[in-house]
Parts: sequence; C-alpha cells; structure tokens
Amino acid sequence: MRATREYRFMAFPEGSAGNPATHITLLSLADVSTRTLTSPPDAYLDRNPTFSADGTQLAFVRGTVAGVSNDVYVISTSGGKPLRLTFDNRPIAGLTWATLGGNDLIYSSIRGSSAALWRVAASGGPSTLVAEAGMMAYSPSVSCKGAELAYQQAVGKDNIWQLAVLNGQRMPGRATIAIAAKGRKLRPSFSPDGKRIAFESDRLGSMEIWTCESKGINCVQITSLHGIAATARWSPDGKMIAFEFHPGEHADVYVIDVAGGVPRRIPTVAGADNLAPSWSRDGRWLYFSSKRGSDSFQLWKVPVQGGPPVQVTKAGGISGVESEDRRYLYFSKYESSGIWRMPVNGGTEIRVLNEPDGTEWFNWGLARNGIYYLNSEATPKTTVDFFDFSTGRSTPVFALDKPWGWGLAVSPDSRSVLFVQSEFEESKIVVVKNFR
Repeated sequence: MRATREYRFMAFPEGSAGNPATHITLLSLADVSTRTLTSPPDAYLDRNPTFSADGTQLAFVRGTVAGVSNDVYVISTSGGKPLRLTFDNRPIAGLTWATLGGNDLIYSSIRGSSAALWRVAASGGPSTLVAEAGMMAYSPSVSCKGAELAYQQAVGKDNIWQLAVLNGQRMPGRATIAIAAKGRKLRPSFSPDGKRIAFESDRLGSMEIWTCESKGINCVQITSLHGIAATARWSPDGKMIAFEFHPGEHADVYVIDVAGGVPRRIPTVAGADNLAPSWSRDGRWLYFSSKRGSDSFQLWKVPVQGGPPVQVTKAGGISGVESEDRRYLYFSKYESSGIWRMPVNGGTEIRVLNEPDGTEWFNWGLARNGIYYLNSEATPKTTVDFFDFSTGRSTPVFALDKPWGWGLAVSPDSRSVLFVQSEFEESKIVVVKNFR
C-alpha cells in the first residue's frame, strides 16, 4: 500500500475471493471512500502502486497470474487509460519514482542476464541500465529529495538433495547433496535410466535447462535462450527433454534433443499460458497445463509429432503424470490442494490425496506404490511424506533442515527422491549517494 506525499490518497491492489487477479484501488484519506483506478485484462494482476511526488500520476506493475510476464505502466490518478512503458514480459521486483519532479521511474528486472536496476521515462521511451547499481539488485527506493538511491542486493543458492527410500521408508544413511553449483536450482527430473538429472538454473544469469550426472558431475547446459526456461521433463527414451519457455507474454511448450540442437516449439493452445509439460509413457503425447484469460488451468495433451491439442480435465488440472502401468493420470489443481487421479482414456476424476494444504503442484512425485510429496505445513520442520496407495495413509519420511525449494522427483526405480533446499539468502542494503 502506498500513499501520496500530501497524504490525500492511498493506493493498494485489490481482488475478489476465488480470483487471483487484482486491480489498483484508491482510498481517499479525507472521507475513506474508494475508487477503482485500473482495470486489467482477465487473469492479470496490477500491483506495486507508487505515486509521483505531486500525486498526479501512479506507476504500477501489470503481469500475468503466473508472475513471469510483467511490465511497468503509469496512469493519471484522476483516471483514464494507463500508458505502458516497458514491453519486456519479464519478472519485475520493485518499482519507484527516480526524481523529485516525477519524470523517470526505476525498476528491477532481469531484462538483461541478471536482476538489475533500469530507468525509464514516465512519458515512454527506451529503458537504460542504472550503472551506479550492481547486479542482483531488487526493491529500489529513492529519497524524497532524489539524491540517494537505496536497493536490496541479494544472492541466493539452492541445492538439490537426494534421499534413498524403499516402499515409503527412508533407507539407512543421510540425505546427500546431489547438485551444489552456484545459483538457483529448481524442479529436478530423473532421466529414464536414473543416471542423469535435468533441472532449471540461473547459474550463468538467465534461467536455463541443465543436466548433470546423478552425482552432480559432468553438467551440461541444454538451452541458451536467455530467458526463462523451466520444468524440464525427459522423454521415455531419454533422447529429448520437454520444457516450458517464456519468450513473451505467454509461456509455450518446447522440446530439445539432449545431444544438442535448436529447441522446437510444440503448437498447443493459442493465446494461452501453456506450461509444465510431461510425457506419456509411450512417448507419443505431451501433457501440458493451459490457462487462457480468467479460466482455470486445465490439463491438455498434444501429439509430439503434430496434431491438434486435446483437453483432458474439465474441473482444473496442472502437472499431470501417467502411472507406470499407463492406466491412470495423476495431477494437481492450481486452485485447490490435493492430488487427483483419472483414467488415461478419460473418466471420473477422484481426489486420492486430500492433504495437506502445504503441498505445491511442483512438489510431489509418483512412485510405483504411492506418492512422495513435500509437506510444508508439517511442524516444526517441513517433511517429505509418503502416501501409500494400499493403505490410503501418509507417513513422514524425512525432515528438512533448511527452507524448502521448488521441486521433488522420484527415480524410475522408486528408490531415490530428489528435493530442493535453500542453502542461504545473502542480502544487504546498498545506498548510492549523489544519485541523479
């Protein structure tokens, strides 16, 4: 929530129950009346409102619900059509006015290779790098007189851990670090033979797909798209990897040969966010999640060699995985907790795992006789739990010592689980004097 410096108004993002989209609302401090200022398209969020010094303009960030595609806008506080200032479709982590006169804006973005601060005129035009600030710069703030710039400089690191299991029980020995290079590492996936791990990492700046041997050696960068490539999944023969890529406003599904080559986009649902791909067991189909406008995420599938996509779920679905016997499709729902199941060839959807609320759609994996999942609601520590198909019960397997990250995977033989822990988040406040 932000207020004008004369304290006449406050601005805040506002939404409605069951709808993740938000608009900007103005609150009058004189009579406590409210007024809707912005009207974003369906499934978009308007956030981070910040007033110009004279209170006549308000800058804000507009982005998709998925949070990946964002841009800077400015609007008169008296209303009207907002002016779009950037066209990057990239994550934005902070926005502020740069000068006392309210002519420029400073924002944090990965429009380059790493998060940095950029300047753009409130009237429009190209963005320029704020050279006085370093890399990994977030949350900028400029002093009232415009002579000092403060920002957060943060460096984080995730490690991918490996745990030996058998039939829902932890095997003797400690969990070990499988991959420990610098930077963020998310959503690991075992190769079909269990010898390599694919994952997304920003170790060289942008988020790309990498593979390493399961011991963390012989790592190879698979994509060089200089954007956000995510959710890597191996084909059943181990020769290709499917992943989502965010080249612009919407995400699309791509495949690439593990041996190298140019990624190939898979035609899916036009004008929608298409993400989180996974392969059918026979390698002929790609499942993916798709969302257009204010509609819910639904699972679809499309022939790898070409053909129209086919909608699979009707009541919501994301992150689908076929069972080993090819009888069932297991999946999550973006809007609600639990893990669901339906016949591969269509039929009734049933919830097989009703707990807990702390299970994210990307933090579970299918084993031969159950489901391993990350229970972030467990106390006092987050745990890796196992849901046994035969008993219908869940039991804790392992307690994490550090904050949980994104991703959990089960090896093809169901004897190993990968999970992600955040190892550290080093953060400091940097002040730039005599800022202009």
